[in-house]
Amino acid sequence: MRGENGIEKPSNKLLALTELDSNSWVSEVKRIGGKKQPLSSAGLDALRDEYSRTIEPARALAAETLTLERTLSDLVNQAYALTPVETALMWQTAAPRMPVRT
Repeated sequence: MRGENGIEKPSNKLLALTELDSNSWVSEVKRIGGKKQPLSSAGLDALRDEYSRTIEPARALAAETLTLERTLSDLVNQAYALTPVETALMWQTAAPRMPVRT
């Protein structure tokens, strides 16, 4: 991003790559570049290609990871024979940094 698009400091949106679709990602890059660094047609095509090549696979892996984490969480709850009330209490009191939220 720094070399090709002149973005020195990415926004929080750009840092959360797996949460953006292609159009949102391109729009954010255009917004940060502003009028001083407009994107050409070739630049837009390169951004969309980069998204398809790197970010789409990362999004798929992030979704798969979340599914596996939830499955593992459910299996651990079953192994400890937690009731639905106990599980709900556990999640209500969980630290905000917990990777999996139900």
